[in-house]
Amino acid sequence: MPIRVIQWGAGLNGQSLIRAVAAHPDLELVGCRVWTDPKDGVDAGVIAGIEPLGVLATTDAQSLIDLDADVVLFLPAMAPDMSGTDAEALALLRSGKNVISLSGADSMPTARADGYGERVQAACQDGGSTFHATGVNPGFIAERLAPTLTGLCADVTAVTVSESYDCSNSTAALLFDTMGFGLPVGEWSGDSAFGQMFNRAFDQLIHNMAATFGVELSGVEWTCRTTPAHRDIEVAGRTVATGTVAGITQTWTGVPKDPDQIQVVKSTQWACADDVPGVPVSRGWTVNVRGKPNLLLHLESDPEDGVTYYPENMVGAGIPAIPEVLAAPPGILHPPVFAPFKRRFVT
Repeated sequence: MPIRVIQWGAGLNGQSLIRAVAAHPDLELVGCRVWTDPKDGVDAGVIAGIEPLGVLATTDAQSLIDLDADVVLFLPAMAPDMSGTDAEALALLRSGKNVISLSGADSMPTARADGYGERVQAACQDGGSTFHATGVNPGFIAERLAPTLTGLCADVTAVTVSESYDCSNSTAALLFDTMGFGLPVGEWSGDSAFGQMFNRAFDQLIHNMAATFGVELSGVEWTCRTTPAHRDIEVAGRTVATGTVAGITQTWTGVPKDPDQIQVVKSTQWACADDVPGVPVSRGWTVNVRGKPNLLLHLESDPEDGVTYYPENMVGAGIPAIPEVLAAPPGILHPPVFAPFKRRFVT
């Protein structure tokens, strides 16, 4: 009997997951959540650019919460206000469905200060379900790849994961509505809704990495700055006006309670064009391990393919996790990493 899957979100990433589910012999798409009227009632296969699958997308979240399914590939767009999608994830878990979150919003819900992690745990116990967060970054580069790399070291003092991303090939929704490009510089700060949204996600990433290394944190230090556009930048059919946000640079540093423990750092450098002053973009991710030996790993999509980002990255992150999640006990499942470096083995 195939594993019954609901796809929660049908943007470019969600469409790649629909195609992957349709092509997989062990999976069956039974539902599809969308947010816009033009997609409501449209066959999910048609939305994803393949043959009809006989599953109509719907804006009615409750109808999918009530639907019989095994797992939900949860991929709502990140937004400054995630309270609605948080509530939907809890409702899905309480209904007995396992949730694999690929949005990047919650790589370690128990690190959130608002009690959301405790609510996730309770919903999992109520429904006998499992919550697992994956994705690219957050989800894979920092939480799985970087700790695995430390398995080559005799000693580790610090691990830094850096992302440099030329966003000019992104959709207008991602650039302007999710990332905040084109805003007046004064409206994108640590106190702004956009800043708080990203801080929530990457603060959890730092806590996730620290937990993998067995490091107890006293806190996470976060810095952010924006760079104004030096010219009008036409991108994704819209304009980032001169003087508005064209570059976004952020750094999160985990502060260990024991100063001799591993320091974990995450940095992001985003630009909406490749010529934003002071924001060089190299396209990809870099893991820098300081220790014995020092290690440096750079990862990007093959430039010969002519693209900088594949929606299919989400397929690789999400689909293989399905059997792991189904086999896990109720609760939050963090990605297992085999034998990362640890200074202490105390749990």
